Amino acid sequence: MSDSIYVHIPFCETKCPYCDFNSFAVEGRDVDGYIDALVREFESRGVPSDPPTVFVGGGTPTVIEPDQIDRYLTALTRHFAKNPAREFTVEANPGSLTPAKVAVLKRHGVNRMSIGAQAFQEKHLRRLGRVHEVRDTEDAWRMAHEGGIENVNLDFIFAVPGMVFGEWVDTLARAVDLGAEHLSCYALIFEPGTEFFARRSAGRMTATPERLELAMFRYTERALRLAGLDRYEVSNYARPGLECQHNLRYWRNESYAGFGAGAFSYQDGERFGNERNLARYADRVRATGDAVNTRERLQANDAAAETIVLGLRTAKGVSLPEVAERFDVDLQGLFGETIANLQRGGFLMGQPEGPAADLRLTRRGWRVADAVMGEFLGSPRDLQ
Repeated sequence: MSDSIYVHIPFCETKCPYCDFNSFAVEGRDVDGYIDALVREFESRGVPSDPPTVFVGGGTPTVIEPDQIDRYLTALTRHFAKNPAREFTVEANPGSLTPAKVAVLKRHGVNRMSIGAQAFQEKHLRRLGRVHEVRDTEDAWRMAHEGGIENVNLDFIFAVPGMVFGEWVDTLARAVDLGAEHLSCYALIFEPGTEFFARRSAGRMTATPERLELAMFRYTERALRLAGLDRYEVSNYARPGLECQHNLRYWRNESYAGFGAGAFSYQDGERFGNERNLARYADRVRATGDAVNTRERLQANDAAAETIVLGLRTAKGVSLPEVAERFDVDLQGLFGETIANLQRGGFLMGQPEGPAADLRLTRRGWRVADAVMGEFLGSPRDLQ
């Protein structure tokens, strides 16, 4: 199977105070120059001719003008015109979407959209630094469907400082009432380097109490399951058959080609990343045809551990014989004791040995998923 494709559009209307992605406020930026470099990178590196999935992320890919969207998508999609991607996702923010932009996306084969709603309360949108209003999310969802893009994800953040349990209950209810096909629900993280991290470090912002965050997390799975959206990954819920196939490829540790400033690729067992700085990215691409500035080839043991960790994020879990065969490693020798300890603690379930060996997180394991995964990566944390 060919590589999937990721394309990075790093522009946003403003930089959100919680965001650590490689994104920049669009005002004053040379968007056309960036697109020139992106197109040059497509042509120089080569774009997979039959990608199973394509994902355009950011940033906010819909913050730029329709003709600019059309220009880079024309350059991208001509490489797989004879073999269109089965799933083609573009991220959008409420308030930045217009019927003209939806029409351009649809014309180029986009059949899935991911909208950064984040909250259904105006005060939490302001706290998160969002520039849209609640009604903009509802308008964007309807606009996408009216434009022929019928598989739409909504992103939400819970455990925002000051958010009470009832507000999260209301957010999920409104999303379900809207008819969302897919929901991504993330707990707020204070990422180093962000404004929120600085505020918390300075004592100007207090994180949501852990018990309240856990209650929100547990309620999400229960409420969405009753509404027909099943959890298929730690933070993702979908109606049957509408799971994000692109992200599932990430969680199976499968190959992908990334284009744009700060984009990563994983091909032939090597992970490599582009220059993050926009000016240096454009200069490098103009000069040499690519902007790769980091490379890493994982040893088989490390690649196997990473594949297990990524697989454990999903409800399906991970097939141990498939991982062992793929990387030619002795998983029982590497992780037998770790797996046994996690099963005894009630964090993992499944059959650890034999031709049908598999592992999945238990309900208790979902609650401390990051800590469970750290056990396989040599960075153990407290498990309670």
